Amino acid sequence: MPVRAVALALCTVLLGADVAPEPQRVVAARARSGAKLARALEAAGVPHPRALLLRVFKEERVLEMWAAVSPGGPFVHVGDRAVCASSGGPGPKARTGDGQVPEGLYRVTTLNPWSRFHLSLRLDYPNAADRARNPGVPVSALGGEIFIHGDCVTIGCVPIGDEAIEDVYLAALETRSRGGEVSVLVLPARPGGVPWEGLMKDASTVNGPLWRSLAGISERLDTSNRMPRVRCGADGTYLLE
Repeated sequence: MPVRAVALALCTVLLGADVAPEPQRVVAARARSGAKLARALEAAGVPHPRALLLRVFKEERVLEMWAAVSPGGPFVHVGDRAVCASSGGPGPKARTGDGQVPEGLYRVTTLNPWSRFHLSLRLDYPNAADRARNPGVPVSALGGEIFIHGDCVTIGCVPIGDEAIEDVYLAALETRSRGGEVSVLVLPARPGGVPWEGLMKDASTVNGPLWRSLAGISERLDTSNRMPRVRCGADGTYLLE
């Protein structure tokens, strides 16, 4: 499909007589970033994604965008966006106010076009794995309101700047409009890299089991271009099925 047609599809999806007009920020984002995103998706062979994966490496400060033409199908790497601010350090989020960016496999539950930080995507933190790692702790004490968003400030979120969030937001909106799911995989560092090896030197680290389970998911994506089916272990790790 020509780039212009793909861009038009991105700009008209979900519009109809009984559908409210899109928020002005989304309209403006389409005008600025819609055609660029359409070209990137078409070049990757996924003009109309039905699954989207955002993989974040905290230490390297990078967000990768992957897309698939069908749920369960092979993912294609569409491009990278820089994470432009960070808080906390290696390790998962565990408490309200700890400043940590969560680590795990999440779903995007909400697209917020009225964010204080331009546009944002809300993660389902704390998920079952987060709760399992913190038995007896009230869910309200684990924190929440974790987003991928614009601007370059954060206390526990993933900021990628206003220009980059427009691409990611529009890709997520396109995916969800076709009944697809947006997943987010957050790791402390890229498995196999120098920072990762430094984290894993102490095999007894309390976060070691979680990190190894996340590495298993990430490595499956790298070797097969597919996301494995996973379930939550009793210890809050991720078990590949």
